[in-house]
Amino acid sequence: MLNFRGELVVQDDTRAALDAETPVNPYSLLEAVNKSSRTANTAWLIFLAVMAYLVVAVATITHKDLLLNSDIALPILQVKIGLTRFFLLAPILLLLLHVGLLGQLALLARKTLEFADALRMLETTDLRTHPLRLELDNFFFVQAIAGPERSRVVSAFLNSMSWLTLAILPVLILLHVQVAFLPFHDVTITWAHRLMVLADVGLLLLIGVFLMRPEVSFFSAFWRIGMHNPGSLVFGVVLLAAAACFALVVATIPAGRDDRFALFTSTDGALFGIFPRNIDVADADLVVDKDVAPGEPSVSLRGRDLRFARLDRTDLHQADMTGANLDGASLAGADLRHIWLQCGDINELLLADNREAARCASARGANFAKARLTDARMAGLDLRGARLEEARLDGAELTHGLMAGANFSRARLERADLSGGASLQGANFLLAGLQGADLAGAKLQMADFSGASMQGAGLSLTSLDGAKLRDADLEGANLQMARLYGADMRGAKLQAADMAGAVIWRTTPPGGDGVALADLANVVMAAPSQDHMGRLKAAVTGLENGPLRVRLASLMEPLNDSGPNDAWASSADGQTWAGLLRASEAAMAESYKARLTEYLVRLMCRSRFGDGAVATGVARRAMAQGFKGDMGSLYDRLKAADCQASTAAPQRVMRDLARATDATRGQ
Repeated sequence: MLNFRGELVVQDDTRAALDAETPVNPYSLLEAVNKSSRTANTAWLIFLAVMAYLVVAVATITHKDLLLNSDIALPILQVKIGLTRFFLLAPILLLLLHVGLLGQLALLARKTLEFADALRMLETTDLRTHPLRLELDNFFFVQAIAGPERSRVVSAFLNSMSWLTLAILPVLILLHVQVAFLPFHDVTITWAHRLMVLADVGLLLLIGVFLMRPEVSFFSAFWRIGMHNPGSLVFGVVLLAAAACFALVVATIPAGRDDRFALFTSTDGALFGIFPRNIDVADADLVVDKDVAPGEPSVSLRGRDLRFARLDRTDLHQADMTGANLDGASLAGADLRHIWLQCGDINELLLADNREAARCASARGANFAKARLTDARMAGLDLRGARLEEARLDGAELTHGLMAGANFSRARLERADLSGGASLQGANFLLAGLQGADLAGAKLQMADFSGASMQGAGLSLTSLDGAKLRDADLEGANLQMARLYGADMRGAKLQAADMAGAVIWRTTPPGGDGVALADLANVVMAAPSQDHMGRLKAAVTGLENGPLRVRLASLMEPLNDSGPNDAWASSADGQTWAGLLRASEAAMAESYKARLTEYLVRLMCRSRFGDGAVATGVARRAMAQGFKGDMGSLYDRLKAADCQASTAAPQRVMRDLARATDATRGQ
């Protein structure tokens, strides 16, 4: 039994029990103790080596390895093993070795305690002075139990070796493995690590008492330790309980169901501000094969949990991130050209509207500022509240996405596809480039397009209630059947735009000089119905972002005011719209088809639009029902050598336009 000086002593009740039994000859026990001690010493050294090896192996694993799930080359052995397999098998191996070592030490402790008790009968004082103690093996464990009298410093050192190498270090290494793997965000393996820690803690509690007491009953040994040496018992129980609590409720995956103790984490998700819980791989080139073929993934990150990862300025072009979770991640300035960040089964999303079953990717609140996302495939992606300021999204596919509250200010979305009922309520497109973008059917209530470049954009059937289109350039855009209740169109340029069937009410009109050749004759001036306002309110109420929901609700309030609604037709804005509609009807009476076609040709063939974005948008508009220009003439002029957009426009769009033109001419 350990006393307050860290020395092991035998209690009087134990000595009395031993006196009642047949005395044991210490000389006959000495050889057995020394033989077992040498075996246990070898096992202890092997265990120390394995612990040291495991620490070194884990230390060589970087966040880049965790991100790419790279095979691990084991130190010295130079044998490669899968990363997840290593993190699953390594703690199991350590636990098994710990079980074997503690089992040997429990057997050795029983022999050594018997040897020490036998010598105590031969010693006339409380000092351990019998010469036979000097013949014990030098293994610190048996020396601490039955060695000769020594100073407090040496005794404390021997007992500290036992606590450190047999209890503290194994548990700490298991916790270190768990913490090192946390950024991978694998719930199953993390729970396996927790079970390993709990199993080791239970092992130490069940076997540890027999390293200090000669009783054969656990409860008896535990009770006597508590009675005669409560300090050691309290220290051990508190230490092991703290380790179990750390594994269960502190070393958790951020934003997971078990991430309850945010008090112990810093704002970047690091435990105590030291141990990161998220992937941190910034300014790294992660694409090994620079000549990867088009359509072939350069890096596979399918279905990965990369929440809160920091991947700023990394090269992940053409990576497959289908179904990945990037909520809260930072990819500012990253190279994400041609990536797949979409649903695993888009048909499931369209048929059942079940994003979980469709395995859709998510990047809620993620930071894509200045990222390069050219031609990225992001159908069905959840980008609510994401930051995409100054991002390159030209040609990106964002159909059926959830993007309420996303910030696209100054982003480039030329030829981007945001159709399919994409949810973009309250999105910010301030000064963004949307030439030739397709937003047909998008939900754009209260979105901000102030100063945006939207030449040739497709906005048919869009919901633009309360949207800001101030100073937006909608030259040649298609706004057929769009709803513009309460929209602000002051300073908007609508030259050659198509607003046939668009509905306006309490809509701020554009300037009279910005509507040349615009089709306004069939614009409908009608107040929103109660059903429409109910749907609009439901759409705003259903938003999860609280501040965004409050802001959009405040913007929607004027549309619910019946007084100004009823009087709007006779207001200055209403009269201005009525005048614009009459002027448009008169202008369309004289060779409108030829003039519109010529204007659109000049628009899409301007040198500043040589990238083919505006030509793409105009071509889509020409193929839409109700186009009032000459599709054949437009196609012929678009193919001319002097039109720079002829070679830059997507081949698929050109083929569709050619087929539509042939079909029209064949009638």
